[in-house]
Amino acid sequence: MSKKESKSVLNHLLQDTTPEKQRRTDNKMLLAVKIKETMDAKGWKKADLARALNKEKSVITLWLSGTHNFKIDTLSDIESVLQVKLLNVK
Repeated sequence: MSKKESKSVLNHLLQDTTPEKQRRTDNKMLLAVKIKETMDAKGWKKADLARALNKEKSVITLWLSGTHNFKIDTLSDIESVLQVKLLNVK
C-alpha cells in the first residue's frame, strides 16, 4: 500500500469515528493503563497476571493493548487478583 493510499484509509477511519466510539476507545485504553500501572507497582509481569487468572499470557497482552472490550466478570476477576478498583458502580 502506498503512502497516499495509507493516508486515504486513515482519513476514512478518522471520519468514521464518532464521539461515542472515541469515548469507548478512550475508556478501553484507560482500563489497560490502570491494569498495567497496578501490575508495575506490584512488580508483576504478564505471566504473573496470567497465572493468577488461569489465562494464557497472550490474553493478557490483548487486554493491555487498549483495544479489548472487557466483560464485567473479567474486570471483577482482575480487581480481585490485583486488589485494584476498576469498576465504580456505587
